[in-house]
Amino acid sequence: MHFVYATIIGLVIGAIGGFVLRSRAANAIWLAPVLAVVGSLIASALAAAFGNPGYGIKEFLLQVVLALAGVGVVFALASRGGSAATSPAAE
Repeated sequence: MHFVYATIIGLVIGAIGGFVLRSRAANAIWLAPVLAVVGSLIASALAAAFGNPGYGIKEFLLQVVLALAGVGVVFALASRGGSAATSPAAE
């Protein structure tokens, strides 16, 4: 059940980040939610591996932080200015 919460948290944070970053990168609209979900699932797996007995504030905060880290990766790729991170309208 923790993985369902992790997916929801990642989708919400990733969707917000994707809409904020879509002016910087065309692929941010799909890449930010994907990396945010991956980050929050990793957080949930880490919490399970370290023996967190139930879904608590620690696991929630770790999921939020790693989901934001996924959105930060998209921001870093967009700021880098690579050809894959630029929007077609800017070319």
